[in-house]
Amino acid sequence: MKKIRSKFLTAVVLIIGIAVMFPVTNAFASTSGSTPVNVAHRGASGQAPENTLAAFDKAIEFNADYFELDVQMTKDGKLILMHDTTVDRTTDGTGAIKDLTFEEIRRLDAGSWFDQSFAGETVPTLGEALDRYKGKIGILIELKNPELYPGIEQKVADELLKRNMGTTDNSDIIVQSFNWESIKQFHEILPSVSTGVLISNAQTIEGKITNEQLTSFQTYADYANPNKGLLDQDTVDRIHQHKLKTWPYTVTDREWAVRLTEWGVDGIITDYPILINMPASATTIKTLVERFEGKELSSTEAHSLKVHLTAVTQYEEKGLHEKVIKHMNGFNTLLNQQKENGLISDRAFNVLLDEATFLIGKW
Repeated sequence: MKKIRSKFLTAVVLIIGIAVMFPVTNAFASTSGSTPVNVAHRGASGQAPENTLAAFDKAIEFNADYFELDVQMTKDGKLILMHDTTVDRTTDGTGAIKDLTFEEIRRLDAGSWFDQSFAGETVPTLGEALDRYKGKIGILIELKNPELYPGIEQKVADELLKRNMGTTDNSDIIVQSFNWESIKQFHEILPSVSTGVLISNAQTIEGKITNEQLTSFQTYADYANPNKGLLDQDTVDRIHQHKLKTWPYTVTDREWAVRLTEWGVDGIITDYPILINMPASATTIKTLVERFEGKELSSTEAHSLKVHLTAVTQYEEKGLHEKVIKHMNGFNTLLNQQKENGLISDRAFNVLLDEATFLIGKW
């Protein structure tokens, strides 16, 4: 009995020693397998014109947890939502945002470039987005090119304070930027609002996010949000060890969504929220087809694709591997035929083909 007790005490001491030498990681530790926060990039921008109310509405419809938007400032000091520094790509106008008044920008069509069904969509203000979506969905605000707009940090803070969105800790509002000095400034103005640093390849040290950078970030930010290509398991772990969360950008295919989730990222910024909140399956692909239908492909072509997918769903339920693969290969053949004949948009073709290829590999 004494020998058993002695062995037990020895084991306890050994376990305690290991715990001291290798302590449990903090609360931000990687949680491989958990579902990341689903962030719709510029709204659900894969299926609606980016940075418009239509895209933000679809982010809610598609069950995203947050949507991301880009804030810039007009010639007369209004905060509007647009990614580029000019209006050329996403409207029917031309010119730099900083050289145009709000009324000039407001008259532009911000939807037709994406699809004619969105004709007449206007460029929204930050205030309109905050008023429309406050309490309905989280909002990730990017200060876009703040170096072009002196004082934009204070103006964004004022918009939040005006709506009582900055007086206490607001977990549903996050402000981020590639301009780290701008985020430092915003944090000093409104420390109760969570902040994040965006990280591009050019901002790394020889392609790596260093511990020195992470140590600096944690003094004024809560999130380190890099280009997805900058991440690996070690980098995700180091971000968490510095008590930061990470929401990488921008995911447009299932393979990256799965990889990042396995590494334990806290959120994923994506053009297609469905990649995060629905598993790879024929049912998911069918949902994507339905969302593209009428805009990116005709109802006739969508019906042909859905016939294949309905059969695959039945084979999936029965675990018939060979039939799943055979019919998904047929689906891909049909997709390619539609592409060759100009019956499907490049955007829809690429997304559906990626999903179908991933599903075939899964089986």
